[in-house]
Amino acid sequence: MKQLGFADYVFPSATHSRFGHSLGVYAVAKRLLSVVEPEVRNGEWSEKGHACLAAALLHDIGHGMFSHAFENAIKLYVTRNGEPEDSPLTAAVNHEKISPRIIKNTSIGRMLENMGGADFPEMVANMIAKNDKQCIYTSLVSGQLDADRLDYAKRDPYFSGVSSVSIDLDWLMRNFQVGDGPNGRFLYVNSKAYISLEQFTVTLFQLYPTLYLHKRTRGVEYMFSLLMSRVFEHIAAGDEQRAGLTHNHALVRFFQNPDNLENALLLDDSLFWGTLHLFQEANDPNIKTVANRIASRNFYPMHDVWKLTEEVAADNTVIKELNAGRRMEILNEVCVQVVNDLREKKDIWAEACYYDTYPRHLYKPSTTEGGHPQQINVEVGGKIMDIASISPIVASAARFSIHRIFYDDAKDGLGTRLESAIRDRVKVKLDEQLKNGVHG
Repeated sequence: MKQLGFADYVFPSATHSRFGHSLGVYAVAKRLLSVVEPEVRNGEWSEKGHACLAAALLHDIGHGMFSHAFENAIKLYVTRNGEPEDSPLTAAVNHEKISPRIIKNTSIGRMLENMGGADFPEMVANMIAKNDKQCIYTSLVSGQLDADRLDYAKRDPYFSGVSSVSIDLDWLMRNFQVGDGPNGRFLYVNSKAYISLEQFTVTLFQLYPTLYLHKRTRGVEYMFSLLMSRVFEHIAAGDEQRAGLTHNHALVRFFQNPDNLENALLLDDSLFWGTLHLFQEANDPNIKTVANRIASRNFYPMHDVWKLTEEVAADNTVIKELNAGRRMEILNEVCVQVVNDLREKKDIWAEACYYDTYPRHLYKPSTTEGGHPQQINVEVGGKIMDIASISPIVASAARFSIHRIFYDDAKDGLGTRLESAIRDRVKVKLDEQLKNGVHG
């Protein structure tokens, strides 16, 4: 499976695999482990050290096809059909729930038992699930500065060709030290290296709008979700043939019995691409149309509500006087209110519309003095502090949100009506915000 799902539709070289990433996480975890257990030679790590390396290699084992895109497809199906959010179907695509089952109940679990004993698979699964947040070994796999993030912060920009962001992994590795405090052991760097950690947080932050949340990638993910939701609706009705599938197709078997782990393990990227031609021949014209559009790269267009809001706000003298943080708060609230209003208007909003939103913060501060495994620690003046306590950039609490409306351009005049309605509502909501003194 590809590490970045549909990202290669935008970045053609971003075809690296999740397996390659997992090997990279293992390699980075091994380097971090050598800081935690510097006396070890020839791979004679402690039991927790071995569990840490196994967890690093298996941390993504529960992801289905196209990673989070398939989870979002199930969420869309649940929303469209009024299914309970905690249904077996939802649980079957939740990688955090599936990973422990794979680790403990498949041949992987048996291999882990052979390596470390009967309790070893449970130990590995617990590290991935971050059950012990004060364990330094857990933090190497699941934390704000873990092997997973350190690997993809280097790997994903490299393969996608996004050269504007990067981290100095080797410098960080040379400067990591181990501290011990009331909250357990933890990794930290001294003040001379904290700029590299600051660069790490900024790199992850900027990768989201640049790469992970690219408008085209998100658009394809939505089309995939819509297609899968419609397919599952036919399977639920016992009419999978109308979706172009036979009764024993892997998707049908998965939907009918999501608790069966073997059914879930069949769902990878290649299954979808190998089935796409069946969707293109489906009797349901809606499935057929979306499948054809994905195959021919004829994607749904979208209106960027944030961009349109900024255009309206650009000439507002009150907005101009605000600092960047306050300005963003107001514009974000305006975007949310505008979309909520539009969704209530049946003459504009229809099934052909989809609201895509995603908030992202630069860093989640803990500000625990004395160090903590689950925060990014810096030593200053003999004291261990959260990076948010000393870095002006991290302390800025920078964040962004996307607000986009994708729509089916086959619906006559829908795009024009949407844009006009967005601009009108932005003016109204912006005036309301300022009139209510939100800017004060």
